[in-house]
Amino acid sequence: MRVALFVTCLADLMRPGVAFAAIRLLEHGGCTVEVPESQTCCGQPAY
Repeated sequence: MRVALFVTCLADLMRPGVAFAAIRLLEHGGCTVEVPESQTCCGQPAY
């Protein structure tokens, strides 16, 4: 199964280990993980 993982800017900048762990978990489950290059900020840091 191919999945796209939206990595928020908060995870990217403050907790990158969480994003990498999610990728490892998905790959362990047999998924091919792609992180879209065109993703933009979701506004999460504002909350």
